[in-house]
Amino acid sequence: MQKHTLYLAFILLFSITSCTQKKNTVATLQQFNTAVKNAQPGDVITLANGVWNNTELLFAAKGTAEKPITLTVEDKGKVTLEGQSNLRIAGEHLIINGLVFKNGYTPTNEVISFKQNAKTLANNTRLTECVIDNFSNPERHEPDTWVAIYGKNNRIDHNHLTGKKNRGVTADG
Repeated sequence: MQKHTLYLAFILLFSITSCTQKKNTVATLQQFNTAVKNAQPGDVITLANGVWNNTELLFAAKGTAEKPITLTVEDKGKVTLEGQSNLRIAGEHLIINGLVFKNGYTPTNEVISFKQNAKTLANNTRLTECVIDNFSNPERHEPDTWVAIYGKNNRIDHNHLTGKKNRGVTADG
């Protein structure tokens, strides 16, 4: 009898925990901004398949070590950020997975930046399985940085950065 009660308690706890995690698939910048604004620890924000053209994403949120907030894509390789696009990351315990930047360049100095501004940085954040492919300013003497690392305890792994053709470093931190 005790095992049965323990099993039911586990199932109930798992169900409650699962219900608190939101999985948001977003198809527009406005939907993305709303999802980020309302994100809670454990949530997953998914960019819908397609080309996100001239899109500047600000992923500013606060997850926890046990429940990070994740930004990912619907299907890897089927979501691209193109034109004048970039990503700024700020907050705590965030995961960015599967973004692809190609066919364009950043409208700022950094394609992916681990800060929102000088005072709001990203900490305990992971950038993984992302691609920056030939995402260079067409004016080769104009410098930019593909990945600018600020904050602390950040992890960058399993990414593919290729084809930088203009001035500036690939990764700086």
